Amino acid sequence: MKRTKDDTARTRAIVLDAAADAFYENGVSRTSLDHIAKRAGLTRGAIYWHFKDKADLLTALHSDTMLPQECLLLEAMANASDDPLDMIESGGVRFLHDFETDERLQRVHAIVTLGCEFIGESRETISRVIAADEGMHNHLKQILEMAEQKGDLNPEWSSETATRALQCCMSGLLTEWLKSGKAFPLSTVGTMVLKGLFQSFRKPGTA
Repeated sequence: MKRTKDDTARTRAIVLDAAADAFYENGVSRTSLDHIAKRAGLTRGAIYWHFKDKADLLTALHSDTMLPQECLLLEAMANASDDPLDMIESGGVRFLHDFETDERLQRVHAIVTLGCEFIGESRETISRVIAADEGMHNHLKQILEMAEQKGDLNPEWSSETATRALQCCMSGLLTEWLKSGKAFPLSTVGTMVLKGLFQSFRKPGTA
């Protein structure tokens, strides 16, 4: 029976979904292709048709899903505003709401932060995450430099320290929410945390 493009794409998606579930539940190092094949209801041969090994599958999973860092940047850049601080804060609030409702994005983040070892087969994926972190840092710093130049940034903060604080804040919120088993409303708590952080960023009298 001839394999169509739709069949190929559908099988590939099934494998990626099964891999995301298995990596999320067991961690990368403790997940084998046999585990993934069984979960997907396929043979190992079907998996090898699409991916050369587990590392290739892991890379494809992350390449097919936008990382939280990338989503946050898109949200911030989409918020056209003359106020750089409001631009980032509003983008961050929207991102937290989107993350809270996006199961695939949650699993990818959990795989990277909680279940992905920084060696061997995970190295290429981790390199992409590090690059995304660096890209987010540079873009956020540029926006905060605009606030600094406009005189909106509290002089107790520099664009560099504010960027680091924001990254730590967002990363901590996502990781703690997932580690706690989603024990608190992420967007509600996160919005309050961001509001307090950005109040400290803003120079008194410029709100």
